[in-house]
Amino acid sequence: MTGMTEKMNIAKLHISRHAARRMARRGITLRDLDLTLRFGRKIHRTGVTFYFFGRRQIPRGLERQLERLVGTTLIVADGQLITAYRNKRAIATIKKKPKRRAKLLPNPVPALLTCAPMADDRPLWGFCA
Repeated sequence: MTGMTEKMNIAKLHISRHAARRMARRGITLRDLDLTLRFGRKIHRTGVTFYFFGRRQIPRGLERQLERLVGTTLIVADGQLITAYRNKRAIATIKKKPKRRAKLLPNPVPALLTCAPMADDRPLWGFCA
């Protein structure tokens, strides 16, 4: 591709086995990965980092060469690529996610575990499926 350096900057990122399989199945190359990491929009949500390559992230003059990357999304956690996919509307879904991962209750309520009503837990019964 003209106007771009040929050096790829993915040496600091470990690619998980799952991500490698998904990239192969979805036709996402290491070059695509590098371009998405370099030019993509970086969003922190739910304890991971999303890299989204949208139409606005295409550098001027490279629209024709990089059009196929629009919608490429990478999910990275702790320096490891978790998965990669393409969805042009992924940014809307990512923005709706909470910024932090929900904390689990240290001691769950026993009535919620068994889902059987007890004498004094009528208000909790509605939470059971």
